[in-house]
Amino acid sequence: MKHDFDHAVKRFGTYSMKWDDDDFFRIITPNLRLDKDTIRLNLADMDFRCAPAIARAMHRVADFENFGYTTASSAPEYKPSIIGWYHRRHGVEIKPEWIVHSNGALDGVQQTILAFSQPGEGVILCRPIYRNFTSVIQQTGRHVANCQMLYKNGRYEMDWEGLEQVCAQPENKVFVLCSPQNPVGRVWTREELARIAEVCRKNGVVVVSDEIHSDIVRKGVKHVPIIDVVEDLSNIIMVSGTNKTFNLMGLHCAYSIIPNAALREKFQAGYESAMPTAFALAGMIAAYNESEDWVDQLNDYLDDTIAAVVEAIREKLPKVRTYIPEGSYVLWLDFSGYGYSTALLMELINQRANVALQRGAAHDPDQGGGFMRLCVTAPKATVLEAVDRIAKAFREYEKEEKTK
Repeated sequence: MKHDFDHAVKRFGTYSMKWDDDDFFRIITPNLRLDKDTIRLNLADMDFRCAPAIARAMHRVADFENFGYTTASSAPEYKPSIIGWYHRRHGVEIKPEWIVHSNGALDGVQQTILAFSQPGEGVILCRPIYRNFTSVIQQTGRHVANCQMLYKNGRYEMDWEGLEQVCAQPENKVFVLCSPQNPVGRVWTREELARIAEVCRKNGVVVVSDEIHSDIVRKGVKHVPIIDVVEDLSNIIMVSGTNKTFNLMGLHCAYSIIPNAALREKFQAGYESAMPTAFALAGMIAAYNESEDWVDQLNDYLDDTIAAVVEAIREKLPKVRTYIPEGSYVLWLDFSGYGYSTALLMELINQRANVALQRGAAHDPDQGGGFMRLCVTAPKATVLEAVDRIAKAFREYEKEEKTK
């Protein structure tokens, strides 16, 4: 069966945050236009139709005609669906007792911070990194201990010396790893993951690895779950879910995988995750048990789209530095070659081109000023149109400047 990714679902009026809640985005980026003609590539939320099995599961649950209390343990297929997915896709064996339901991957990250650190202590990040990790750290009364990644020859690398130093500081108790790394698209190798786990373990630092993008990788690239790289898992927590792979963020169904019993007990102490809805459970089970072909075809489509978009950027915006990410559907665009201020970049892209992108400083406050994050979450033709619009806005601006 060939799934259609060339035609987006019309999402206005579907209670969509991306399309119906403009006020939310204007809080973060006040100068967005956000009208009916805006190309919205600022959010990791795909506009494609969901996998057919998931839609069928939603209809089946609607036919229950009763929506009382639900728990993860109400569905006997819930944990086996996760276990089966990791066995087939990643060759990893997971035991049912390792799985702790959560409302979302970020919920698992937050609980790790709360359980293994105290207010005022440090939580380690390696920027550029997903902006909401910073938000969660600040909201829990901790502070960011940044270990800036190194950009070498078009590729981000871990600063191993810096990581050793920041982990050795006794006030830093938790390391938040993003795997694959959003927004730079690195898929960490087995050797890199093992080294991260070892550096953190010898310094008494708990690693929480957010692997929500783990099933979206380029052809020939293999994601390695962090629980599969070391034997000693006494400091390792992995969080994931169907959110990004199947675009089910609105169902709020994710999980943490914690093999070590003592670590799991401390994580769960005082922790009461939100109850999943029947729709969330049915959606996850249908995704993992019946929708593998959809994911394979999605990855093929994203591979083709990302390659075309990167080529178009290099041709039409030649001063922008970018590359094909190893994982995720996020492009990290370096506009610094144009010498424009962040304010001017936002004006040209968000207002003149009417393309919604996310400013890089949200993910890297110190070094992200000249960057923008573009999420390849729409049909290829739409994303290519966005590149054309931005290139046109830049040309027109440069022409105006020359005539002044």
